[in-house]
Amino acid sequence: MSKVNPCSLRHVLLTLGLGLGLLVAAPSGCLGLTVSNTSFSIQNYWRLSLPSVPSLMNPGAILQQEPELTGVFLLNGEGEWLFDNGGRFFIADTVRLRLDRNGPELNNRLNELYFSMNPLDDCFVDLGKQVLCAGTGYFLNPAGLWPEQSTFMQDRGAPPEGKVLIRGEYLFPRLTMQVGWAPQLKWAENGDGFLWRYIGSPQQTALTWAMVSGGFAGLDLCGLISYRGQWRTGLSLARVWGDRLETHCEMGWEEWEENHVKQLNELFYALLEEETGAVPPPLMATAERGSLKALLGGHYTFAGGGNLIVEYFFNGSGLTQKEWGKVLQYMTANSRLALEVQNYPLVGARLQKATAFLAEAGFPGLLRHYAMARFCNELLPALALEQIVIQNLVDESGLAIFLLSYERDLFSLSFGVQLPYGKRESEFGLLAEQKQVKIQTNVGF
Repeated sequence: MSKVNPCSLRHVLLTLGLGLGLLVAAPSGCLGLTVSNTSFSIQNYWRLSLPSVPSLMNPGAILQQEPELTGVFLLNGEGEWLFDNGGRFFIADTVRLRLDRNGPELNNRLNELYFSMNPLDDCFVDLGKQVLCAGTGYFLNPAGLWPEQSTFMQDRGAPPEGKVLIRGEYLFPRLTMQVGWAPQLKWAENGDGFLWRYIGSPQQTALTWAMVSGGFAGLDLCGLISYRGQWRTGLSLARVWGDRLETHCEMGWEEWEENHVKQLNELFYALLEEETGAVPPPLMATAERGSLKALLGGHYTFAGGGNLIVEYFFNGSGLTQKEWGKVLQYMTANSRLALEVQNYPLVGARLQKATAFLAEAGFPGLLRHYAMARFCNELLPALALEQIVIQNLVDESGLAIFLLSYERDLFSLSFGVQLPYGKRESEFGLLAEQKQVKIQTNVGF
C-alpha cells in the first residue's frame, strides 16, 4: 500500500485552503453589509502540441520533440461584498492543477483582492490587488498601464491577474482624473517559492501614473503619463458611429530602459559577429531615446449578429527588415551545420544564442508592422465560430486560430486549433512547433 507524502498533502491542503478559504473569510460578517455575491467555475482544457518538420528553431530535429499532451484544471472563485458606507470588497482566486509529462503541479493564484472606498460623493479610492484595463485595442494595448501584458500569444481563457496598487479617482462633470501607484514586489519565480506558488507573479518595477479620460463631441479620449524608471505617455481615442461601427486608435511612447538596450544589442552583436566576423551597428530602434507603438482599428457588427474586428499595429521598437534578414541568415546557416551529426554541439550553442536574442526582442511580435483580425458569428443557437488571424506584414507569415464553441446556461464546451503559417525563414515560420489542438470545458455555479 503506497504512503501519502506528508509534504505533498500539506501542499494540497494549503493551496485549497488559500484559494477557497479567502472567499468565506471576514467580509461576509462585517457590520453594515448590504449585498454579497459569490460565484465559482471549473475550467478544464487539454492541449495537444504537435511538433512539425525540422525548423530554424529545431535544426536537424536535434531537440527530438514529440507530441505533448497538457491538461489544466482551474477552480475559479469570486466574491463581492457591498457596504452601507459605499465601500466594496472584491476577491478573485484561481486554484490550478497542471498535468504534463513532468508530473502534476498544483498552485494557487490570487487574481484580485482589493477594497474600494467612497470618501466623497465624487471620489473613489481602491487599495489592493486589482485588474486595471486601459486602452481601446482588442489584440494589443500600447497606451495601457502595462502594455507588455497584452501579447499575440496571451491566454484569454484564464482569468487575468491584477497588480498590487493604490489608486484614486475623482469624477468631474465631463472627465475623470485618476492617479495611482503600484510598488515593486520581488520574489523568486519558481515552484519552490511560497509567494510564487500561492499568491502569484511579482512586480519587477514600481509604477506611478496619472490618467485623464472623458467624452467630447461623441469622442472618448484617455491620456496617460507614467513613470517606472522610464517615462511613458499614452493616448487612446474611440468613437461609435451609429449602431454597428466603432473605431479606435491608441498610441504609446516609452523611454528605452538602459539595461534592456545594452542586453539586446549585446545579444544581436553575438549573432552577427560569429557569422560575419565584424561588429555590426546597434539596432536602429535603440538609437532613439524611446520608441513609439500605435494601434488603429475598429469593430463592425453585421445585421446577422456577426462581429468583425480589424486592427493594424506599428511596433516602433521592432527590428527593421534588414536586421531581421541578418538574424534569419544566422539561423539558416545553423540549419546547414545541423546536416552533419558532429556539428550538433556547435548547433546547440548557436541555437541558445538565437533563442536568447528572440526572447529579449519580444518574439513573437519583434518586427514593425502587423495586421490582426477576429470574426465571430453564431452558427446555431448556442453554437458559435470564432476565427482569428495575426499577420506579419513584413515577411507575410502569420498565425491562424479557429475556435468552435457551444454555450448553454452555465456550461460551455469549445474546440480550437492554432496553426502558424509562412515560409521557413519567417517570424511565424519559427513557430512550426506551436501547432496545437485544444478542447476546453467550463462549468459555473
